[in-house]
Amino acid sequence: MHNASDARSRALLIEADESYRAVIDACLVLAGCLIEATAYVDDALVALERQSFDLVVWGINDGDRDRRRELIGELRIRSEAPLIVLDGGSEATQVNLEAGADQWLPKPFVPGALVGSIRASMRKSSSAVVRVASKLEIRGMVLDGARRKLSFDGSQVFFTRQEWDLLSILMSHPERFLAAQDILQLGWRAGEHAAEQLRTYVHRLRQKIEPLNLPCRLLSQHGQGYCLTFK
Repeated sequence: MHNASDARSRALLIEADESYRAVIDACLVLAGCLIEATAYVDDALVALERQSFDLVVWGINDGDRDRRRELIGELRIRSEAPLIVLDGGSEATQVNLEAGADQWLPKPFVPGALVGSIRASMRKSSSAVVRVASKLEIRGMVLDGARRKLSFDGSQVFFTRQEWDLLSILMSHPERFLAAQDILQLGWRAGEHAAEQLRTYVHRLRQKIEPLNLPCRLLSQHGQGYCLTFK
């Protein structure tokens, strides 16, 4: 991984071909990203479980092409970060976009076009939510906004962008129930069907924080919404 400030956007690069990987790496650096690179999708899935990324770039190779729908689905399950796919000819466009890619570029690609796609994806993914300060400590919980990480009593957990934004909103309104519409008005977004997906994200957030035995609980109350309450 490149040595750079954690405040930079974090990109996960998946590319088996060393020559392509070097060029894509250079494009990501030009776009201002901090990079973790791997040759294999399986390793990328492990990396996404370990930490959050702001962007995923995948150069599909011949061995993965028959499984690209399945593998794009697996990447999507683990991260809501924008996904740029580099694949074969134009006939691959519909397949990759329908499977869940945000952008598609042909392979071989024009480096300038890739840099532009990376920058466009990062602008699109930036959230209007006013997040928890870059580093904040509350009752022994350390919240690292730059890495979207919560640490407590020797344990830590990483969050996707949408999970972190949701936690930030709830943390900014402690002991107060927020209805789904309130949360949306405060800037939380998770795609076109955000209101319908909110319950799923609350469940995912609860699954991540409950094992840490934090000094707070995430409550759900029918007709009232969701609330972060401190013990």
